Amino acid sequence: MPIIFNKFKEHKTSPLAEILILGTFNPDTIDGPDFYYGRSRNFLWHLLPECWGVEDLKEAELKYKKAFMQQYKVDFADVIDALEIPEGEEENVDDAFIDSHVQQWNNIIGIIDTMPQLKAVYFTRKTFNGIPNMRAQMKLVSTHCLQKGIRFCKLDTPARYHSPEKQKQWVDTIILQNTCLRV
Repeated sequence: MPIIFNKFKEHKTSPLAEILILGTFNPDTIDGPDFYYGRSRNFLWHLLPECWGVEDLKEAELKYKKAFMQQYKVDFADVIDALEIPEGEEENVDDAFIDSHVQQWNNIIGIIDTMPQLKAVYFTRKTFNGIPNMRAQMKLVSTHCLQKGIRFCKLDTPARYHSPEKQKQWVDTIILQNTCLRV
């Protein structure tokens, strides 16, 4: 079975970042996005800047996204490092399929431990229905964050659509810290 690696496996999180946003997996494909959450049906680069009242960066060049990250001390990592996929299933993005074909998890706890300024970790998934392995990984990360005094919450997924309700949940969780969906 072919192994598909994470496209951003070489990305190094900034030790100055105060917020770490965790995604699931970005396959290393030619037609894939140039950076985290860059797929056409993903609205993170609309939701996140709007949390601070900043202009939408969804269609912006990567240099502007990186400038935003530096200014607001935000960085990204994916939970999965590699998938082992049966031949012909390379395009399968079903959550349960991905959860059952993880070849290597990313060492998120190790990444967190290289970020001394880290105050919060946000996972861009609201539920774990049908993905027990992901739930187990996030439980480990959540427990580690709790032990280190780092806030850990889930966010509504930025995928598929943008809505005022989703934007409000992101602002309430990230900026106002009024809400926090737990693992």
